[in-house]
Amino acid sequence: MYIKYLLCLFPLLISTAMAETSEKVTAEIEAAIHATADRWNSQDFATVLELWDTNEPTPFYLAEEQDDWFIGWEALRAYLDPPRPSPMIYGIREEMHNIKVNQIAPDLAMAAWDMHFEMKMGRSKPIGEDVRVSAILRLTPEGWRYIYWAESPLTATVYIRKLLEQNVDEEKFEEVYERAMKKRNEEK
Repeated sequence: MYIKYLLCLFPLLISTAMAETSEKVTAEIEAAIHATADRWNSQDFATVLELWDTNEPTPFYLAEEQDDWFIGWEALRAYLDPPRPSPMIYGIREEMHNIKVNQIAPDLAMAAWDMHFEMKMGRSKPIGEDVRVSAILRLTPEGWRYIYWAESPLTATVYIRKLLEQNVDEEKFEEVYERAMKKRNEEK
């Protein structure tokens, strides 16, 4: 029940009191988040489970490529440490950026960040995308551990706009833009 309450309040809590989170807590949580990327990048995906609080009775995990949540240990283990890993996944790489942390209780903190994700499947070329991630972590004797994780991809419209913006040669376009603005101002 406690986790459902936190999930409802997540947007409000993440936006308030961020300055009150100590630098030490922020650094520890950032380290846990970067350790998550390191474990995915090692290609030993089962080790990601070590960063979860095993005392949490019902962990929540939402992978952006999945239709539904993984709720509970059985579902989480089946996703992160399946009996037979997918032979189609040839490699995964992650980078975490822009991490924001909000300590909401002495032993609980929320974090939100941007994750760059790349993956190679089968014979196809590698693909990549940027995803927003939010998590709730609990302080344990081993350090900060996840109890909740959700990946939130951009909408198709926002994603395509960003792709189109990436295809602009800013330096060359700036010259044309300045000329167009000068001409526009002269016509007024």
